[in-house]
Amino acid sequence: MIFQPDPVQQAVLDHVRGPLLVNGGPGTGKTAVLRERFARLIERGAEPERVALVVRTSRARTETRDVLLARLAERSLPGLQVLTFHALAHRVLGQRWDALGYPEAPVVLSSADQAGRVRDLLDGEDDPAAWPVYSAMLPLRGFADQLRQFVLRAQEALLTPEEVSARAKARGLAG
Repeated sequence: MIFQPDPVQQAVLDHVRGPLLVNGGPGTGKTAVLRERFARLIERGAEPERVALVVRTSRARTETRDVLLARLAERSLPGLQVLTFHALAHRVLGQRWDALGYPEAPVVLSSADQAGRVRDLLDGEDDPAAWPVYSAMLPLRGFADQLRQFVLRAQEALLTPEEVSARAKARGLAG
């Protein structure tokens, strides 16, 4: 299927120099136009390892990569960079962790690994007085998972521990 750009998409394809941000609502053709632009850049001689195509989801990444590999099959593409935002962030942190002041390179934890770490932390709690309202819940597997999910949501919202505490107090939540 040949890509038929609308005028806005054509402006993206015609962009020549410098970074380019493409945004729009779901189903507006962002990934399709970026995939087309990426393919054209490679076809015109750009080195695949010097161009990155960042997409929103793993599914879009897989689909985009498959389409590009099929379209550019005649070329060697050892450094093809089709990444999710998360993969790009992990790559940058993985390459620059020491310069950013981290004690070690970051590791992506699966949900099971995260749950295990939370469970280990809860198992190490030997002072029920530190958890006056929730001490009976400490041994429950479901509590560990709910706590893990809560921490993830707080991180996604970029909340500091102080902000979490203030919000809990404002809602009358103890402990």
